[in-house]
Amino acid sequence: MAEKEKEQNIEEISEPKEEPIENAPEDEETIPLDLETGLDPEELKAELEDLKDLVQGEIDKMMDENPNAEWNDIVKAAAEEKKLRKAGLLGPKCECCGERQANEDGVYCDECLENMRHYPFEWYKWIIPVVTIVLVFLSFSFFAISFPVFKGTADAEQLVNKGKLMSALNAYDNINAEIKVTDDNYGSKYLERQVDLYYTIGVDSYEELTQFIDNHYSGTKIDKLKNRHVKEIKEEISAFSKIYDVYESCMQSASTYEKFSTEFDEGVKKIMLSNSPMAYYYKYLAAVVYGADANSQTENVKKIQELAPEMKTLYLPLFAEISLNEGKYDEVLSYTSQLSGVNSESIYVYLYKSVAYRMKGNLNMAIGECNKGVKFAKNDPMLNYQISIIDLLEGKTETAKNYAETAYNNASTVTTYLQASSMYALCAALTGDKETYNSICDELSEAGFSLSPDVNKIIKGEFTVEKVFTEGRGDFSWQ
Repeated sequence: MAEKEKEQNIEEISEPKEEPIENAPEDEETIPLDLETGLDPEELKAELEDLKDLVQGEIDKMMDENPNAEWNDIVKAAAEEKKLRKAGLLGPKCECCGERQANEDGVYCDECLENMRHYPFEWYKWIIPVVTIVLVFLSFSFFAISFPVFKGTADAEQLVNKGKLMSALNAYDNINAEIKVTDDNYGSKYLERQVDLYYTIGVDSYEELTQFIDNHYSGTKIDKLKNRHVKEIKEEISAFSKIYDVYESCMQSASTYEKFSTEFDEGVKKIMLSNSPMAYYYKYLAAVVYGADANSQTENVKKIQELAPEMKTLYLPLFAEISLNEGKYDEVLSYTSQLSGVNSESIYVYLYKSVAYRMKGNLNMAIGECNKGVKFAKNDPMLNYQISIIDLLEGKTETAKNYAETAYNNASTVTTYLQASSMYALCAALTGDKETYNSICDELSEAGFSLSPDVNKIIKGEFTVEKVFTEGRGDFSWQ
């Protein structure tokens, strides 16, 4: 009985009874599921077909790219590529670190992306743009302050290139005022440039040059190595003054040029300046004062040229003056043209050209040269004196008197004083201004001088203005 029950239970376990599906529609046909996958057989079939098409497509692609390759080689290459990709050895490198493989976006690796999220900028990189802005602002500020100086210097040097040395010095003087307001640090080269300009102009600017050096190289500044060039120029000017003292002493004691020359040579030898070009400059002046011949004058000027060929602003006007006194007017125009190439604002360019044209009978050219000169040297006594001569020749006596007065008031040497005084007195007498005439005569007498004899000869009608100013030397004489 027991055995029979046991067999019956085993049969029940091995053959489970099918339970009816609850709520299943009685008339709907039920599709049995696949026993291994538990999927609808139709859906599984569709997915497998799609997968097969995908694999076949990749295979076709590989075969197209490598038509001659064996299937085994393609499979091996694919496997190798998969292995390299998995090891991170294939594909583009990270643009940040340049070492690891970029992830699927093809730009950065995962580690760098993570660092960027936490540390998008390093702290010190915030300072760079700030510092840049500050530096740009400061550079503009300094440039705004310095620009007038830079611009003024460029303009001054353009004037130098045109030979307008006086205008260049005036431009530099304006810059000096600008620097003094903003900064006292001129710079050694900047000041040295102005010293050279004064020196190039020549002896007529030595007084201003001495004052400039004293102002900007005071105390021990002149002794610094960087100022050696300026110190040499200062010593040369000092030698010029020492030679002048010898010149003045000899002029008072010597009665002839020969005696002057002997005493002067001994004097400059004692101060060890015998070979100075300035010594021959003063010998030239003495030759003119004593009335030495043109050969003696020329010999001294040639010696200046030999010792200092760079001092063109010194010896070219002297050559022009000698030629003028000899009546060689074409030579005068040649020398003045050479001088203009060095310093187009030298008054001697326009002074000697004016006299040469006047003596050649061309008063229009003569007055034209004077007018060019007074544009930058309005009160120059020699130019104003020449204009008064031309106006007097043209019958413009009142105008001539005005220019003669300007020359008289601005005379700075004995020669220019005597010339301007005689012209002013002559014009005063011709216009009926006896008060001015008498005043000038009294002043000259007190100083130990007198009018040119030509003045009274013209007033008395013994000489004409044309005879005095268009014949011979074309100027007043004191003989």
